[in-house]
Amino acid sequence: MEFRVPRKVLIVGGGLAGTLMAWGCQERGVDFEQWSNGSPAASDVAAGMFNPVSFRRILPQWDAANQSARAREVFSIVEKALGIDLWHDVPIIRIFPDAQYAALWTERARGGHEVTPFIESMPADFLHPSINAPYGAGMVPDAGWVNVRLLTEKSRALQLQNGKWKNHSWSMRDGCPPGFDAVVDCRGVGAAADLAQFGLELRRNHGEVITVQTAMDWGAQTVNNVTWTLPLGNGAFRIGSTYRWDIEEPVVLEKSLNHLLRQANLARIKPALLASDVTSHLAGLRPSCFDRRPILGRVSTQHHWYVACTGWGTRGVSIGPTMVDWTLDAMLGITSDVPDEVHPKRFRTFTKN
Repeated sequence: MEFRVPRKVLIVGGGLAGTLMAWGCQERGVDFEQWSNGSPAASDVAAGMFNPVSFRRILPQWDAANQSARAREVFSIVEKALGIDLWHDVPIIRIFPDAQYAALWTERARGGHEVTPFIESMPADFLHPSINAPYGAGMVPDAGWVNVRLLTEKSRALQLQNGKWKNHSWSMRDGCPPGFDAVVDCRGVGAAADLAQFGLELRRNHGEVITVQTAMDWGAQTVNNVTWTLPLGNGAFRIGSTYRWDIEEPVVLEKSLNHLLRQANLARIKPALLASDVTSHLAGLRPSCFDRRPILGRVSTQHHWYVACTGWGTRGVSIGPTMVDWTLDAMLGITSDVPDEVHPKRFRTFTKN
């Protein structure tokens, strides 16, 4: 594979991945331009939550400590540059679904397990009085959310001001445009057809979230009972999310709205939310891979200029800054390649043509 350190990079995609890639290039002094055709991005809908714990098996997320530390560092840099608040620390209260789960959480929270540093037991009298938790609940202190929409909007405005943003579409058939040495594909599901040429499947994971406005006092912590309810302040809460693989367009469904309301209400002592409390209902398509790891790096010997940085799934806020680092390190020759866990070669169908 021919290797050249790029002098100027074209970043394709205006969502979270493209935005963080632009900040990564700026941090390293790499000249770039960012193109987007304005098509809907999962980032427009994303709640931007970060959470170091997988609740299904009560285990730490993939490389949680390192990726969380890097995310906090990068978003702090971006906040200062843009003069806005993006990062919000909001602990998560995980409602236990049954006694067995409660016992396992308590055991692991005591110590000696890889997830221990990330979780705490929660005495019943410490829970907000609105929370309905018959089997108890635990807490994840180092969790919260990033205002992804504000990040992409303000970053776009800055790139426009600096002459580095263009409303323009791109696909593999366009090749590497004149004046650029590399193209970094951050389009999310928009990259699926082009990646398929190299035997790489990017899956569409349909998700919906709603926002509600209520006068009820629900406290200042995110409450999770599979569905999560995230406090935004001033009586507003975001509730999500659904996960479906059988829908390939970002459509909102009434049954999803009803499901999210029902789940949120199960986590609370009455009175309940009503459909009339809903102020927005949004849907998006998350880009994901078979093993929930992104696709990073060069994917073709014939198109040495083409670099992928997509497939971040539901954890883009947490993993994104590290994924940008890995992509740029390999692209700039700082490392020989991206790590095996995100390399295209892990796909059995990868052709590398």
